Amino acid sequence: MHYVICYDLENDPLRDRAAKLLERNGCLRVQKSVFVAPDMDRKAWGRLQQGLRQLFARYPLRPADSLYIVPLRDEHVAEIQAYGLATVVEALQAQPLKIVL
Repeated sequence: MHYVICYDLENDPLRDRAAKLLERNGCLRVQKSVFVAPDMDRKAWGRLQQGLRQLFARYPLRPADSLYIVPLRDEHVAEIQAYGLATVVEALQAQPLKIVL
């Protein structure tokens, strides 16, 4: 499963730590506050969720803060429209080689 993660966080240290946490967990930065997590399995997804919970426990979200995680199924990746730099879309569209015997 792929995920699109975006946030609007007022607290500079929280924003910086959130970006680093996402990158450490295999997420690719699309824009300053938008990331994609390509082909994330359940174990990696669980680690990312736990990391976010710990981060928000240490730096509580403010009323104006938000973070959205949107699941993206493989069959919807082909429908993505990207203008400009689209390297992340290419990474999502790269399908692993499947060998059937």
